[in-house]
This record gives sequence, C-alpha cells and structure tokens, in this order.
Amino acid sequence: MTDRFDIMRSWVRLAADQAVHRITRTKVAVVTKQLLERLTQQRWRLSDELLTSAAAHADGVDSAMVACHSGRMFVDASMSNGKEVQFSLAPRSVRFAPRGAKEISFDVEPPDAHDTSIVGALAGCIAKATWPMITPRDSSDFGGAIVEREAAGRLRVDLRSIPAVRRFALTQTAAMIFDILELESLRVEPGALALKLKLPQLAP
Repeated sequence: MTDRFDIMRSWVRLAADQAVHRITRTKVAVVTKQLLERLTQQRWRLSDELLTSAAAHADGVDSAMVACHSGRMFVDASMSNGKEVQFSLAPRSVRFAPRGAKEISFDVEPPDAHDTSIVGALAGCIAKATWPMITPRDSSDFGGAIVEREAAGRLRVDLRSIPAVRRFALTQTAAMIFDILELESLRVEPGALALKLKLPQLAP
C-alpha cells in the first residue's frame, strides 16, 4: 500500500510540475502551492460554517444558516425584504469538460422556494474551493453564479458565470488551471459538503 501511495504521490507531483512549468508572468510560488494542495489532497470539505458565511453574504440576505445532513444542504434565510426562505439542495450532477462546460446541478425542495442569489453564492463557494487562485486567499468577494432552472425541481449553475472566475479567465494561466483542476463529484456529508477533484491526465 505504501509503494502504491508513493507512486501516486509522485504521479500527482509530476502532473503539477508539468502544469507549473507552463505558468508564465504570474505569482508562481502561490499558484504552485495551491495547485499541489489540490492535486495531492484531491478531496475537500466545505463546512456548514463556510457555506453559511457564503449564503449570508448573498445579495438581499440579512441572515442565513446552512446545515448539511441527510444528503442535502438545508438553507434557512431571512431576506432584506422581510421574506423568510427555507429550501434544501441535493447535488445532482457535475459536468466538467476540457475547455468547455464547468457546470453543477442540484435538486431543490420545495421546487419553487429557493432563492437564486443564495444558490449562486453557494456555487461561488464551491468554485473558490476548486480553484483557490481565482481570488486572494483571505478574500470572500468572489460573487455568485448565474442559476438556471434545468427542469422542475432541478437547478443548473455554470461556474464560469461567477465574476471572480470570469476575471481569472482573462489571465494567461486560466485555461491550464481550469483543465488541471476539475471537479469530479459533490456529496453532502454530516456537517459539510464534500468535493472530489479529478486527477489530471499526464500530457507528454
């Protein structure tokens, strides 16, 4: 098992080194560290506290709470217009393609009770966890994604619509980063949303 782990760790480091070698005119040390963190650990958890903070900073929200359990993210929020919003989200699918789609979808209950700004902010939190280099490490100002209805009771979010992602997409390293760091799956665990990243294919 140790030999297999060492081989995998070497494989991941080689993939990261190849990616970093292609980075030009950027903060190489910072990007290198973030890239290696993501590729080596591969799995990340967004706690209830992080998700709650993202939801609470969404446009039009006075206060919010997000709790992950029973396979769903349960959202309870008070809006600035006095409205109370309660709904839950269950990850449905992840669609990432090289130089293409960067989409996630959720089943929502009740189907018409969600607030799109909160869903977009939660998607922004997922994007930040996948691509930490889109904003400074301590920044929470990455904005929310555009949320579309894919079907009755199902929402689709294109992570490329997030303002911070759009800004980062203008940089020279963006295409490479987006292709190296790809989201494979989302799963709700007790107290957190778990993200799993794909290991990149080694290019010659």
